[in-house]
This record gives sequence, structure tokens and C-alpha cells, in this order.
Amino acid sequence: MHRLLSVVLTAALSLAGWGSTHAAADDLSDARIIVTAKSDTVKKWHYAPRFVVVHDQAVDQSAFAEVTDFIASATGLPVKPPTFVNLTEEGFDPRFYTASRYSPRNTGTGQMTSDLLIAQKQDLKLSANIFVFMVSPHLASHFIALTSYGRFTGNLTRSYVQGDGPCYFKVLSNGESIHFGTILIAPTINPDLQRACIYEEMVQAMGLMNDAQDSTYFTFDNLPENKPRDYDQRLLEALYDPRIRNGDEVDQVLDIYASLGTEALVRQ
Repeated sequence: MHRLLSVVLTAALSLAGWGSTHAAADDLSDARIIVTAKSDTVKKWHYAPRFVVVHDQAVDQSAFAEVTDFIASATGLPVKPPTFVNLTEEGFDPRFYTASRYSPRNTGTGQMTSDLLIAQKQDLKLSANIFVFMVSPHLASHFIALTSYGRFTGNLTRSYVQGDGPCYFKVLSNGESIHFGTILIAPTINPDLQRACIYEEMVQAMGLMNDAQDSTYFTFDNLPENKPRDYDQRLLEALYDPRIRNGDEVDQVLDIYASLGTEALVRQ
């Protein structure tokens, strides 16, 4: 088992984005905030993560397909739409709280996965790199505790369960790659907000770690407004440039991001 070296926890809520092309220094400043993971370095996946969505109410599966297409296009990784697991169809059992288990493991050189046993009347054995939980708060609390993998995030549990925010993500990485992630999205929010949360949390779990408050350019801004996603895509493309490795300095990504912006202006 690789020794986990870092934990990145981000709580986020925003809606989508492309601003104007002026004030390039401002969008670089926002990009720096968003892509910085730890000590002015970046984190990214070096293989395609597998997503599993665990839910107990209806979810917008088309939104997940749209976002995974966006991620695959921007990163070049063969990311596929999630597998969906409906807990209401399996039958709840009180053993859920005592017998459910979560365990990361190696799957090959530089790659890992996580096994999640959900104790039900018929136990569910699931494997994924990122589990997306769209479940009622009492279930969400237990899933948070299960998947924290050595670090219980009490504030996240309280904020989510108490309704302070509808969606969150957390990822775990080592020196080679991001390996695991957990996303929580409240299942009762309105459809537009659900789609926004699906987009934001899944994209940020790929390595865009933070929000840039009140950003004119990026969707990761905590502003309740719709914007195109061009800046988001350019930053994700820069992060996933083959020259960038997990743990590289932020400036290396920003240089590529700026060059991509120059190329876009030339094409116009």
C-alpha cells in the first residue's frame, strides 16, 4: 500500500463559467487559487478514475454523462460515466451501520482502487476510485466516516448533514497520483442545482482543488450565476498536459494555461 502523503478537502457550491478576455492577470490569479493543492504544488490523476454513484433517490444520469465527457475531453483520460447503485432497490438493513466496510488497495504499478462493502439485506460489493454519495443525511454521515481513510472530517459531516451546503468533495493522493475521492451531493436539491453540483464536484475532484471567490472567469467561484466553462476547460487541459506530473509547481501549469489562452486569442 502506498503511504498517503496528502489530503485535500474542499467544500464548494457554484454554477459554471467563462468571463471576458480582459485583465489576464486576474484570471491567472484565480487559476492559481483553484489549481493549488499543497505548498504551491498541484495534484492530478495519472490514470482514469472510476466513478460509482450511490443514491437513494432519483439522480440525473445524463448530467453525469455530460460531465464525464467534458473531463475526458479536457484531460485526455478515458473517463467513463459512473455506475449507478440505487440503495432503495436493495433493501435497508441495520447492519449497514456495523458491517459496511471501505478498503483501498493497489491494482497495479502506480494505480489503486477502493472496495466498498455496503451491508444490506443483500450486501453490495463495489469498487471505484471516486464514490459519489447522493443519499439521505443519516446515510451520508456513515459513508463520510467510512471513506475518510484515516482522517475523519467532522466539520464536513456536520456541514452537510445540517444543510450548510449541498455538495462537497474530498480527494486523497500520494506522490504519484490522486487515487481516491468522495463526493457528496444532497439528493433533494432542485434539478438545476443538482446538475451544477455534479459538474463542479466531479471536475474539481480531477485536481482543481479550490474556489476563487467571486471569480469573473471560472465557475468555481461561489456565485449563483451561469457562465460558460471555457476557462475551466483550459485550466484542466493545462493541468493534464503530459509535461505536468503530480506534485509539480503551480507555475508550470500556469505557464501552459497562459499559452493556451494566447493560442485561443490567435485563433479568434
